[in-house]
Amino acid sequence: MLVLVSFSPGDSLVDSGNIADAAVSYSMQSREQPSNWWPFYRAAWCFNLLDLPDSARIYAEKALSIQPASERCLSQLLKSLSREPEQVLEYSYLVSGGGSCRYRLARAELELDLSDKPSLNWLESSYTTGTDSVVADAGCWLCILHGDRGLQYIQRSVELVPGSVFYRSLLIDKLIQHGYNEMAVAHFDTLKGADVQGLLLWQTASSVLEATGDPCGAIEASRLAWRIRMTPSTSADLGWKLYFYGRDLMRNGEMQAAVPYLRESSVLWSSESLWAVKSDSLIDLMNQFTSVSDGYGEPL
Repeated sequence: MLVLVSFSPGDSLVDSGNIADAAVSYSMQSREQPSNWWPFYRAAWCFNLLDLPDSARIYAEKALSIQPASERCLSQLLKSLSREPEQVLEYSYLVSGGGSCRYRLARAELELDLSDKPSLNWLESSYTTGTDSVVADAGCWLCILHGDRGLQYIQRSVELVPGSVFYRSLLIDKLIQHGYNEMAVAHFDTLKGADVQGLLLWQTASSVLEATGDPCGAIEASRLAWRIRMTPSTSADLGWKLYFYGRDLMRNGEMQAAVPYLRESSVLWSSESLWAVKSDSLIDLMNQFTSVSDGYGEPL
């Protein structure tokens, strides 16, 4: 079935990284086009990225009612319900294959510690008996679900589908978590060699650079990721990197050098964000120190 998708100013806002304004734009478009699933779906997608699940749920439910066979709409709805695993499982009858919807169901089963876990069993069975693409998909989600025990799954996914940026990025993160930095660098070189661009590249680059002792490079990569998608998640990643680097400079006595990093951290996303509060506190502390001890008398 051919599905026509209308484009809107929200699409260009997403392209510029402005997810908050894009959410507003899609919300307005949904009121103007109440029978068009696309703005409802995109609004839900944006609100989920903004960590506003209640708003995301409203738009995802409407999108799914217009486009009931859409896995994308269902995925956004299940994501918005992820803090309520019982409600996630109420939609299990709509899921027949793998993908993110199956992952959401399996995650809910684990969180509820159910004795019967049909979606988790489905993923494990698919991993052992499916075609290459099915095995790779199942391995990806089993990797995320099993945490520290997930490395073997995502390694298999990359072996079967080496061109997947998502699989390889996830593998790199897992390798870093296990301390296999040299292997992570090798896989990242493969990623760069494929001429990949976008959010996943810069997020992965930041992780690799941080793991290999290049905090400035990691900060710059996180900045590029943040510019591509300005959300609470990318803000937290950049904000904490800026804070920790500024704090380290301060501890080494390089207070003037620390200030720009701390100031940048303090204005990321919300002044109430923990990284912003901590950065402001260090700036205040340095102002007191320089005024009393060094006689600067001027705020940093």
